[in-house]
Amino acid sequence: MSQYLPEPAAVEEDPSLLVERLRRKEGRWLDWAKACQALQRQKMTPQAIFEATGFEPIHQNQILVAAQVYEGMAKAGASPEVLEHFAHKGSDILYELRILSPQDRVRVAEFIFSRHLHAADAHEIARAVKNYAQLQQLPEGFTDHPGDAVAYQAWRTAQQTRDLQERTRAIGRAFQYVHSDTARRQVEQLLSTIATSSRPQRSVLPKLSVFRLEEDLPRLLPVAGSLPLATAAWEGIPSSQPQGPFGWVNSPTEQTWMALPAWPVIQKAGDPVILQVENRLLGSLLGLPVPAGEEQDPVLLVVDRAIRVWEGDQMAGFFLVDQAGSLAVEWIEDSPSSPLLGQVLMAVRPPRVFVGAGGAEHFEALAQDLWQLEE
Repeated sequence: MSQYLPEPAAVEEDPSLLVERLRRKEGRWLDWAKACQALQRQKMTPQAIFEATGFEPIHQNQILVAAQVYEGMAKAGASPEVLEHFAHKGSDILYELRILSPQDRVRVAEFIFSRHLHAADAHEIARAVKNYAQLQQLPEGFTDHPGDAVAYQAWRTAQQTRDLQERTRAIGRAFQYVHSDTARRQVEQLLSTIATSSRPQRSVLPKLSVFRLEEDLPRLLPVAGSLPLATAAWEGIPSSQPQGPFGWVNSPTEQTWMALPAWPVIQKAGDPVILQVENRLLGSLLGLPVPAGEEQDPVLLVVDRAIRVWEGDQMAGFFLVDQAGSLAVEWIEDSPSSPLLGQVLMAVRPPRVFVGAGGAEHFEALAQDLWQLEE
């Protein structure tokens, strides 16, 4: 038997001594495998061994399988350097080689030893060598060396994928493992082809996001300006009737426009126009006090110019009228004495965000002020 294999455990060896060695992890992993095997022959279950020593059943299985691989490699002629190396460490690597033939195990173990690779590499190499061995003949340029086997699998992946990043990773793996010069030239040729080729043609047309407009679209309204405003300027504001299925608006170049949500009162308006006023004017009209410092804050009035004919007391409300050539806002309950220039439909305040250290109490205080609430 090779000098690198553990001596067979005597059947009569005291189980308590074996358990103690495992608990203290005395010796090499090969010695641990020998002890686990001896305890199992003495009818001790893997779970019982785990409870007595701390060696989990999955770890016991790994070192037992790895010990069998090691023994097969020794019988198949592995070099003393390789056996000496794996006798001290690498049971997880040998475990990955269990799927290979004894000769392939030796070749792969020597390759891993020469490249200083790890268990994750061993898993990939073992799978590649096993698949490589099932080919009827060696691919052109590639040899039967384990490094060429891995390089071929990566080379093939790079040929079959369209993803540029995956191609790059696959070619990188091929260069990492390739052994022969002829196989290296195959990989270099593929790299050159990919680098000079154009982007692959799309097999299907690209997708285009398509959305359908909802019925309640915002309405685009002309902005007349701010009071005071000449009546003539008011009358010269263009109409804003939406046109076509998408509701676009044709307008003079210098006209200012603003979109407002599809509130019902705006959707029903015949010829709505926006007029800007100061807070103090709106406050005086509504009979509400204006907070200090906010007298000149802007407020928008939405006025329907289509309403110009008085049709009875049910029309009572705020209207635009002409006063000496300028616009004025008046509350009218009875038949007006001057022509109407439009009815005020609503007032719109700018958005407000309450920020400060007052917290909830500050917000509740503001909520008590009718001026701060939406109508």
